[in-house]
Amino acid sequence: MDMAEATIPTFMRGKDKIMSLPDAVKTFIKPGTCICPGGFSYTKKPFALAREVIRQRIGDLFVTMNGGASIADFWAGAGLIKLMDTTYIGLEGIQPVAYNIRRSIQDGTIDIEDYSNYGYGLRTVAGRYGWPFAPCMAEMGTDLSEHDTFKKMGLRGKKADGSWVHPSIPPERMSVIEDPFDGWGLRPHAFEGGDNTSNQTNALEQVREATAYTGNKGVKVILVPPILPEVTIVLAQRVGERGTTRIEGILGPDAEQAIAAKYCIVQAEKVVTEEELRAQPYSNNLALQFVDSIVEVPYGGFPGQVPYYYDYDWDFWRAWAQLNKKPKDEVSDFMYDWVCDDEWTFLSTRPGDGYPTITGTKGLQRLFELRADAIYSYKPGLARPL
Repeated sequence: MDMAEATIPTFMRGKDKIMSLPDAVKTFIKPGTCICPGGFSYTKKPFALAREVIRQRIGDLFVTMNGGASIADFWAGAGLIKLMDTTYIGLEGIQPVAYNIRRSIQDGTIDIEDYSNYGYGLRTVAGRYGWPFAPCMAEMGTDLSEHDTFKKMGLRGKKADGSWVHPSIPPERMSVIEDPFDGWGLRPHAFEGGDNTSNQTNALEQVREATAYTGNKGVKVILVPPILPEVTIVLAQRVGERGTTRIEGILGPDAEQAIAAKYCIVQAEKVVTEEELRAQPYSNNLALQFVDSIVEVPYGGFPGQVPYYYDYDWDFWRAWAQLNKKPKDEVSDFMYDWVCDDEWTFLSTRPGDGYPTITGTKGLQRLFELRADAIYSYKPGLARPL
């Protein structure tokens, strides 16, 4: 280390953040870890990291997430999830409810807490900014506040010694309180001047929900706790050698979930120089101090999509929607065989293997076939279920 490097704070020295896929997972993810997979739906999901978790058979995971269940359904199929704190758990366009997760909830293998997508989104914002809670109206008028799985399991609150029963589970699921502003922020105003029709409609709807829930106009608000994962894993197209991260395409909740976490692992399509990313700092999403580990895995988002790099493999997902309905032991055996012994073997053999594709290509040829158009960011003409 030269003198210039020595003057940089430890958390900003980036060369030692670059790790192999197995080492990153082994270092940061343990049995029982509260882990938050980034991405949205099938887009920018860190599947390479997810596969390595399966290879290392890291179980009893507490999975918290928003925006699609593809990774969690793989982990559920491998029998690695114990708790979930989540929202919608479907496989968009293929399965209304991801079958491995559904079956595991029904047979008691997985215990789950459920929030609305918006309510969970506010929780990530609270975690990102260090707020103790966030105000929320999305759950108003539902029975979400009346059901508390984790409380029934005795996982909330503190022990006699003052420590938390479960460090990753807040003492309350949510709290319904009196609005300290007596509904002022919810009631319709005169709507003079610049207020548009949308503003009026939204305000009226907020009042309607509050009235339906309490019988009184706009006097209640729900507080939701922050999301505070132990580890967040995200996929980015480019990451600087010290950790500056640029995510292209739909961002989803990645930045908030990464900053809220104790540790963040970024799976990158390409590791580049910091100078390349700093040339356009306004296009970056994570500063280097929020990144603890960098793993370079080209095509590591397969079978999902990475905008501007490659598209979804919808033929795989159609096949998966049939496979995950098989008996649990068959699905588990498939998962451990499917991920291979290492990521290179997986990427060079598994794409297009064991499921029908229109062209019949396999392995690296199948990956190249899915490459995105640089202008559109996806592959035009690709067969899709929707």
